[in-house]
Amino acid sequence: MGVGIFLRANTNKQGYSSLFVKAISGKNKPVKFGIGIKVKPVDWNKKTSRIRGSVDNAIILNRELEKIHNKINNAWLNFEAGSYSWDELAAALKGEGGDAKSNTLKTFLDTIIKRRYKNKSSFDSYVGVVNAILKEAGVDDLPLKDLTNSFIDELVLGWKQRLSINSIRSYLNHISTIKNLAYEKGITGEKFERKSGWTKTRGESSIKIIPTLKSEEFEAAIKRVEDIYDLQALYFFLMMFCMRGFYQADLVTMHLYETNVNEPDEPDGTIYLDSKKRRYIRHQRSKSGELMEIRMDIEPIFSLIYDIRHTIQITHANKINKRTGEPFKKGADVYSPNELEGWFFKYDINNTTVHKNVWDVYQKKIKRLTNRRFKDARKTFESYALKLEISQDIRYKLTGHANQTIKAHYQDWEWDKLKDQVDKAHLKVLKDYRVKKLMMLLEDKGSKLTTYV
Repeated sequence: MGVGIFLRANTNKQGYSSLFVKAISGKNKPVKFGIGIKVKPVDWNKKTSRIRGSVDNAIILNRELEKIHNKINNAWLNFEAGSYSWDELAAALKGEGGDAKSNTLKTFLDTIIKRRYKNKSSFDSYVGVVNAILKEAGVDDLPLKDLTNSFIDELVLGWKQRLSINSIRSYLNHISTIKNLAYEKGITGEKFERKSGWTKTRGESSIKIIPTLKSEEFEAAIKRVEDIYDLQALYFFLMMFCMRGFYQADLVTMHLYETNVNEPDEPDGTIYLDSKKRRYIRHQRSKSGELMEIRMDIEPIFSLIYDIRHTIQITHANKINKRTGEPFKKGADVYSPNELEGWFFKYDINNTTVHKNVWDVYQKKIKRLTNRRFKDARKTFESYALKLEISQDIRYKLTGHANQTIKAHYQDWEWDKLKDQVDKAHLKVLKDYRVKKLMMLLEDKGSKLTTYV
């Protein structure tokens, strides 16, 4: 078990053999690749992994061998320390001196990135960015060493001719992750460096306007509701706002979160209608890994949940194909009559096709009604919290932002006190946004829709 540089047993017609790197560990598939150096067996010292000094170009070749030797040993130390998986070790070993085909952007995507981003939706976003890079470069694949900051600069110049600045920003965020991860693994020798001009057009202000939906604008949008799908889109936006910035995927999976919502008030199982027990769900944000404990018993969260479930029953469970007179199977497949299967929908969140099909209609509806997207519910919540002069520490806890200073400032015994402050801030934001009134207006609008029963 270990890693080293070895000489192949067979020789060519001139009496030279190829040098190669080999790594072995237990049941893992051995890693083996050539390093492009050939030497006569008599000139090779296997103990020192060096070429005899009297050989032509021995100084240059031994310098290269020393460089490779140090690299593969550092990679092995990272593997033994648990910093590398076996696939990551293989990528790191081949990062320099290995086969060119093994050290490419696609290989890195299919090994390192795929292992790190197991959620299909997250991984697919990287696939899209890699495809965009290769398309712009006009190649089928790209050596990682060629993904330089200068090369990225050329990509951006091309993208600016036809893509929006927001799309370019998204691409660059993914590229920075790929490039810096490759650097951390020792595969490349250059960190990602962002240029200020990459995501700005000529004359563009450096001040970033955060898209939000004011409470008054939401109320105006209710008046533009024409059908039950319009109504659902606004319900979903308000639900995401009330949940302190949930996204669509969070609503789909929230039935899986740890919760005390159904815990009884008494040991015998009694639950009081006027219960004073605080009801929470615990949600870990995928981006930051921060834990959010969100109160569910704040009005009108539970009312929102059951109103939305009622509309979904109409649009999905009982939806009839006018041509055949039969229920639509696709609607029934994602409808959740049982809260244990999903509070709103039931489907595998990693099935991106189903996820897109379910939410596409609502994305278009919310855009038409408000000129905003669902993810702007989070930005709206953050903006209202900022307007109310809620402290940064509490705002970060409200929205699940990573903040190491919070952990440094608060001891374990102080977390309950901090939780109380977060809950009060949550209630304060909902009150300022007038969510109870907006909820009543939505219910009133729904009662007047001919398609809403």
